[in-house]
Amino acid sequence: MKIVLISVVLIAAIFIAVLAYYGTFTSPIISQKHINPVALVYDKHIGAFKNTGPVLDKIYYRLLNEDNIQTTKAFGIYYDDPKTTEKKNLRSIVGWVIEDKDKIRVAELGNKYNFAEFPASDCIVAEYPYKGKLSVFLGALKVYPKLTDYLSSNNLPMVPVMEIYDQPGKKIIYIAAVHQKIHVFDWFLDNAR
Repeated sequence: MKIVLISVVLIAAIFIAVLAYYGTFTSPIISQKHINPVALVYDKHIGAFKNTGPVLDKIYYRLLNEDNIQTTKAFGIYYDDPKTTEKKNLRSIVGWVIEDKDKIRVAELGNKYNFAEFPASDCIVAEYPYKGKLSVFLGALKVYPKLTDYLSSNNLPMVPVMEIYDQPGKKIIYIAAVHQKIHVFDWFLDNAR
């Protein structure tokens, strides 16, 4: 009996440690920040958000293997609420942030990639620790309700959110560009190939 109790306590401790590692007990901080321009290489995706991984991989390995451009920050712009839209109809734009040193090279490649720049903007921003794929799922569960409450309580519009998965910074940055006159994320959706 004592061994069973010790085993249960040990398993529970490991489970809690894993949850803590992935940020489960972290409360996201929401603030207004000025975001500098962000260069993006991207593709459009229709379907379940969880299936965007192959799209990201395709872009990443093309950039790396064909053009010797290394990226460390993936991003996704998610347009639809998975609670109200069928999975097969969910719309997103996913890709990679291009560092300043590689922006000109990517732009010079012409139509090889979908390339655009998110303009400098005052945005509502939330951050959450990034430790891997589980952090993406837990972050969505923790950040979106707080972000929705923040926007609502400040009379700001509900807009698509860009998530940047900053691997070196070990954080996910959620960006709601609520102060744009023409919403920049709508441009991506209308113009992506």
